[in-house]
Amino acid sequence: MRKGWIIVIILGIMILFCIGVMAGVYFYEKEKTKDSNMPTKQLASIEQNEDKEENETISTSILETKASPNCTVTEKQYFKGCDHLIKEIKEIPKEWINYTEEQVKAEYDAWKLESFTSNQIIVSQEKEGYCGMHYVVREHGEVLGIYTTDETGQETWKEDTDIATRYLTEEDLIKVQEGIKAIGDDQLHSVLEDFE
Repeated sequence: MRKGWIIVIILGIMILFCIGVMAGVYFYEKEKTKDSNMPTKQLASIEQNEDKEENETISTSILETKASPNCTVTEKQYFKGCDHLIKEIKEIPKEWINYTEEQVKAEYDAWKLESFTSNQIIVSQEKEGYCGMHYVVREHGEVLGIYTTDETGQETWKEDTDIATRYLTEEDLIKVQEGIKAIGDDQLHSVLEDFE
């Protein structure tokens, strides 16, 4: 007897489901035919109003972008001789505040203006030769000296540091006598910090 009730319940659910699907299709088709039975004149009027809304333009004020007081200038220089890119970020000079893109281009005549927004200006330039940021740290008298090297490997003394060589370990002293190479200011500072 229980099986009989289960079958009746399942059949009832299936019948209700079929009735629901048929009702949904009926109302969907009815709505669809309602739009197609609309008078042509009324339909044309609705389409015309939609076209008007699409074609309406809102005029806005076009303001020229100008450099703000908190703008930064990023200078990127690529040196072909040593294949290095030097990137320097500076604050905008006070006299450049409110400069337009054309005015900045005039200031950076030999540079390429990559980006200009009110908060950031990016310029770049390609140069032949070395970047001038190839260093050698070696003993110079009783302190560590900083030397720059050119494309031929010729060293030129730049400046002395406050680091006395007499306090270096024997291993560090051998490295310094041979010369420790560094490329860029960051690497140079890192080398010098190892001796402090």
